Amino acid sequence: MKAILHRTQIYLPNDLRQELERYRSGESLSEYLRNAARERLKRQKKKKADLKKLADEVVGVAKGLRSEKEIEKWEREIREDRRLSDERMLKRWKEAKNKYVSSR
Repeated sequence: MKAILHRTQIYLPNDLRQELERYRSGESLSEYLRNAARERLKRQKKKKADLKKLADEVVGVAKGLRSEKEIEKWEREIREDRRLSDERMLKRWKEAKNKYVSSR
């Protein structure tokens, strides 16, 4: 079964067009661009699916907790880990800044 094609006109900057000419290796420019579009859409769909999977896993962890109290505890632990991480980053930044200032 042959796909129905729709004519689409695009404008390409000269440098991009010249680079495409070097890399398309025998296929028509139209076919090259169709394949490039398919690859990009495939990557975007995979990224979206990966993000959905991650969100489902996070929600799954929360659903696995038995009570609101457990969820609040889990949330506090995550916030504490984040706070400690931020504090470490700020401490390292201040140390680096002080070292830079004292070396001048």
